[in-house]
Amino acid sequence: MHGRLFTLVNADNENQVFAWGMEISTRDDREAVIYRRNPVTNQTFFGVHSTAESALRRYGSTCQLRLVWEDGD
Repeated sequence: MHGRLFTLVNADNENQVFAWGMEISTRDDREAVIYRRNPVTNQTFFGVHSTAESALRRYGSTCQLRLVWEDGD
């Protein structure tokens, strides 16, 4: 099993973080877990997606986001 950290950020301002996540890979599968706190309501939520890219597609449809891998790739 291997974990890789990522961040979903505002496409125009990388300092505005939308969510943090970790993509977990095994020999047979990949999943991405994300954490987000709503800045208005302070409600915390977690999400599970098939990949980091699918999380970006899901949340990037409501606002302009960019995927940043924390290991620099």
